[in-house]
Amino acid sequence: MKELLLCIILIFSLTACKQSDEQLLSKLGYSEEEIDLIINLTEENKARFLEEYDEKLLKYLVSADFKEANLDEYLKYDGEFEVDFIIDKVNKGILNQNNKDKLKELYSSKFFIKDKEDLYLKYLNDYKTVRDTIEIVNTKRYLDLYSDIKPVDMSKDYLILVNKYYQLASDNEPDDLVAVTGVPGRGYLRQKVFEAYQQLYEEACKLGYENLTVVSAYRPYSMQESLYNSYKASDPENVDTYSARAGHSEHQSGLCLDVSMPGYSLDDFYLTDASTWLKDHAHEFGFIIRYPEDKTDITGYQGEPWQIRYVGKDVSKDVYELGITYDEYYACFVE
Repeated sequence: MKELLLCIILIFSLTACKQSDEQLLSKLGYSEEEIDLIINLTEENKARFLEEYDEKLLKYLVSADFKEANLDEYLKYDGEFEVDFIIDKVNKGILNQNNKDKLKELYSSKFFIKDKEDLYLKYLNDYKTVRDTIEIVNTKRYLDLYSDIKPVDMSKDYLILVNKYYQLASDNEPDDLVAVTGVPGRGYLRQKVFEAYQQLYEEACKLGYENLTVVSAYRPYSMQESLYNSYKASDPENVDTYSARAGHSEHQSGLCLDVSMPGYSLDDFYLTDASTWLKDHAHEFGFIIRYPEDKTDITGYQGEPWQIRYVGKDVSKDVYELGITYDEYYACFVE
């Protein structure tokens, strides 16, 4: 009988205490739903809410993904990230003091792509900088070259991407090819591309570069296949650094061309004033330098200051001002 009485007293005391806590929480301004969540916390954490109305603590508590064991860890990053981000990344063990600055840089980057978030996080500590991680992931360079190959999305028209991960069909041939005439050189280009090049050439002439010559333009699949195989036969170890495999050359798209000056090979074109001008002004006519000298780790090719690719004036201006490759631009703003 005595034990039963003690039990009743204990239950009564706990109930009274609970009622007292609920009353105090209500007076502090918490809603019924919030009080129900607070009452179920450990005594230590509940006491934090009983001291005063705590909006900072509350915003974590009301989250569907809240884990009480992580409360103090959430609070370490309060104000540095959004609440939902903190809860999600702490719960997953991703956010910590060692990488919080990297995460800030990653998620604030203009080149961040939400769909690639898991890959960024996977490789975040594998590369020297956050920018390197973003570049590598966006351009698929975490994969072996010529792996995970996908067909070129022809719906992008002048903005298609052709590289070592995107391949043109063997029978792909633009239906608007026109002969390169009225300017030094030879070959075929898509009509709009040639018209843009004519404007570029007219400006080049004003500066004394009237001998700027189109050395190579459109190449069908079979021609690229023959060219690549000939290079491979004599230089199998390095061929992929300077020649595209069949279907992976932008020359097949009719959107790019190689230019040079008389007396200079393509490899020596960078020595000319015309090359410097082209690098600084091609974007004004809708062209970009497709393979910049300092981006070989992204493009997979040695620098080719002689190859220009048409993307239209708006895009070429963006690529030039952002200082990125078209591979990066495509991933972020086209694909």
